[in-house]
Amino acid sequence: MGTLRVRLPRASRPAGMVFLSVVGLPLVVGNGATPRSAPSGTVRPPARLGMQPTVRVGVSVEQRVIAVSSPAGLRLSDALTGQPAGEVRPERTIRLSAANGLLRVEGDLAMAPSGVPSMVLHPAIADAPVVVDGVPYRGAAEVRAVAGDAVTAINFLPLEDYLLGVVPLEIGPREPDEIAAVEAQSVAARTYAVSHLGGHADMGFDLYGSIQDQAYGGMAVERDQATRAVRGTEGDILMFDDRPIRAFYHSTCGGRTAAVEEVMDREPAPYLRSVSDRAPDGTDYCSASPRYRWSVVWTGNELDRIARRELAAHFGVAPDAFGRIEGIEVVSRTPSGRVANLAFRGPGVDLVVSRLDIRRALPGDARILNSTDFTVARRIDGLVELYGRGYGHGAGMCQWGAIGRAREGQSYEEILAAYYPGAVLVNAYGGEE
Repeated sequence: MGTLRVRLPRASRPAGMVFLSVVGLPLVVGNGATPRSAPSGTVRPPARLGMQPTVRVGVSVEQRVIAVSSPAGLRLSDALTGQPAGEVRPERTIRLSAANGLLRVEGDLAMAPSGVPSMVLHPAIADAPVVVDGVPYRGAAEVRAVAGDAVTAINFLPLEDYLLGVVPLEIGPREPDEIAAVEAQSVAARTYAVSHLGGHADMGFDLYGSIQDQAYGGMAVERDQATRAVRGTEGDILMFDDRPIRAFYHSTCGGRTAAVEEVMDREPAPYLRSVSDRAPDGTDYCSASPRYRWSVVWTGNELDRIARRELAAHFGVAPDAFGRIEGIEVVSRTPSGRVANLAFRGPGVDLVVSRLDIRRALPGDARILNSTDFTVARRIDGLVELYGRGYGHGAGMCQWGAIGRAREGQSYEEILAAYYPGAVLVNAYGGEE
């Protein structure tokens, strides 16, 4: 165990949240109470004091062809040996595919590479972007042949630079008085990334560049406000029991967050328990969200068609494997009031689903139902109506709640303390504020 130096809290920091600077304390990689496992020998060592980790992001995964370029040109090298493998002229595009486990390169190259299973592509000039399938990224890229003659592109870059392309997508553009919410989002996103280093090691990267982990848009989505928030919180992460927390977050809680075990197949965590989002004036901090309250209405035929289609896709069977679905019924609720189990009833159908499966089975007007916090009403005209609250899984930080708290003058430290009770705010790089 390393030595811990306690920083004197600023006046704006809330009681109950401790602020520490880590000295010699390794950041143990894991996803909550049980560390995420990966094949032996594939997980990179955990980030340590004074080392901003390099993050590897799967930005174009298992594609037939990937296009790569740079306005500065590219220098190619064999990922296994580091030996030069080719050069690409400025503004010229190459297309990479795979055959028999080796990369195939087509395009205008100054020097053509020989067949290798994995290749690193560095911009010829420092700080120039590498452009993968039309998207510019900081850092460099690796393209590797994967099973089935597919190719995967991986963007690798410093953690703080990665966050510049995450935070704007996850929290959106905010008003000046909402900057604390953007700072809280920066800390949550950084913590999530640190806790997932090595998370997809068998695929060669840490994080998907999509909502499978965190939305990541590279340089094209960077915004000044988010950049200031990331730089202003540099290195700050949340920890519990000497490891980065599972920093889940979601759009709108609807008035109360959920304990993580209510909405996911995850172990309980003290910092992911259900908390109220109620302000002192009796309103909910997230009430400004466009999905704070919502409703969906179906006819009987629409409910049958939608539910059978989505359930069939989820379970991998034909839609006619189910009988006609004539109604849905809430079987049980979680302590925070969300639907824990939902039954689908009809002739030859008696199916109960839970958690995320509920949202997948009833997508409403989007790809997934807004939340599991809803009631079901059967109207006298035969229509089935859902009255709901919030958007997202409901665990961890409520983003619209964070925005509401920022508008009321709360700091990012206060916001994080509200949604991750008991977590410790730590500077992973050991710097003093």
